[in-house]
Amino acid sequence: MTSKNFLFVLFFAFTVPVFAQAPDMTLIPYRKGDLWGYATADKTIIVTPQFQEAQLFYEGYAAVKKNGKYGYINNSGKTVIPFNYYAAKPFRVGYYALSGNNKPGDGSINSQKTVLFAGAAPKADGYEICIDVKGLKIKCPAINENSVPDLNKPNTVTVKSSYTAVPKTELFDNIIDDYKMAGTEDTYYIATRNNNYGVFNNKYEVVVPFEYSKIEKLTIGAMTYVMVDKGGMKGILFGNGSPYMALENTKLIYVPAKDGKRYFIYAKDGKTGLKNNLYATVVEPTYDDITYDAEGNGFVLLSNSYKGYAFPNSAVLEARFAELKPVKGGEYVMVKNSAGKWGYISNSLVEFFVD
Repeated sequence: MTSKNFLFVLFFAFTVPVFAQAPDMTLIPYRKGDLWGYATADKTIIVTPQFQEAQLFYEGYAAVKKNGKYGYINNSGKTVIPFNYYAAKPFRVGYYALSGNNKPGDGSINSQKTVLFAGAAPKADGYEICIDVKGLKIKCPAINENSVPDLNKPNTVTVKSSYTAVPKTELFDNIIDDYKMAGTEDTYYIATRNNNYGVFNNKYEVVVPFEYSKIEKLTIGAMTYVMVDKGGMKGILFGNGSPYMALENTKLIYVPAKDGKRYFIYAKDGKTGLKNNLYATVVEPTYDDITYDAEGNGFVLLSNSYKGYAFPNSAVLEARFAELKPVKGGEYVMVKNSAGKWGYISNSLVEFFVD
């Protein structure tokens, strides 16, 4: 039997870019005790702490709370919309369709009028209205979700092979998948025999013994690996069968981050760590669990019910906070201490709060 006898079908799955609004992090909310103001990235205070709450800046405006109600300030700290609201949302771009020969959304310059607006609640019952940058009530515009593209999220293509009409032989019962290795014309086949998984090549040489409970191929750049599972222990081999990550992990998860970097979350001896695809340690295996956070493009670290964070630049914030919320872009996280107070921390581990 040659590789030409193997009949297979390829299936493609495409991931489409996601669009969302991003905050302006030129000014970071800064807390001193129970009051909030704003500071630059080097902690220079621009707006003196004086508010009960301070939201992030969007479109040049930030919602802040004073005496129990919300208003809006600009990036010089000036109040531009009085404190008249029981709830306030960030400003964003909307649009009104214009009448005439042009159809809304047809791309012509006269087809729509853009406007900045925010949702706000003028009464305690929470009923929301839309306001403009002067605080005037306006008709709520439509929202163009494509206005701010997330350019960090790549398009991905997944290819799977499904073999049919391949007869059982003494070497294998079924072929599950195939792959090639860079620099060689050989084809490798993931197969099963007697309910065990193994890998052989087109020369019928077994390169991975039929002794694993599961084998899956893993392509990283130009390299192909196989993830193997045996008796609940997991590891990774190069596609030719050479060892890459030892078969010693109770958990092994491949994470293709949206910035193009690749990682492995692994657990052994009851503790979880993080390595990159060069097998370099990013986070030491001292945590109860680690999960990938797509919003901030980093990793949430869990230890004894406390949370920390591994930023995309590999800075590690130790797990000492009751709650943690990454800010879009991965440069900052919001953290809540055991006393219930929130604050911001940057990816250089600068804390924008003083208790």
